[in-house]
Amino acid sequence: MFGKEKYGYSMIDIDDPRYIKECAQMSQKLIRLHYDQQIIDYTWRNTYKGLLTAEHRLATLPENKCPQKTQDLMKKEVDSCMKQLLELQQQKDMYEQQIKEIYERCDSIKATIKKENDLEDLRKTMEKQTKEKISSDSPFWKAKFNIRSVNAPPRSGSLSFD
Repeated sequence: MFGKEKYGYSMIDIDDPRYIKECAQMSQKLIRLHYDQQIIDYTWRNTYKGLLTAEHRLATLPENKCPQKTQDLMKKEVDSCMKQLLELQQQKDMYEQQIKEIYERCDSIKATIKKENDLEDLRKTMEKQTKEKISSDSPFWKAKFNIRSVNAPPRSGSLSFD
């Protein structure tokens, strides 16, 4: 790793078997993005310091005693730093967008898992309540239930084994 900073070892904490492979890939991508982002941040900070230095040099030049060539050279240095800084800022924004997309996908996976768990808890609760209301020797438990509605139209396109 480039450095042990606050986000150097990020991992995704989803262990649902349906999403393991996708989350492993996203985790590897996330670690790589954070690593590259650290390098971009470091380069951006150094370039920004260079820009401040170049602007200070330009601002402290003597007005009349300095040749035009020196002033042009200083302006060129400021413009060069500014151009490089803008390019680095675009890269930083791109990395942040990629990281944001990964976290949004993780949030959607976690929301799906939470919804499924909540529905399963509701099913268990309702099943328990039904078992408490109706005794175990009741004919209710021995009856076969038809999952189709009596008033429902017959299914079209069903397979016939005649």
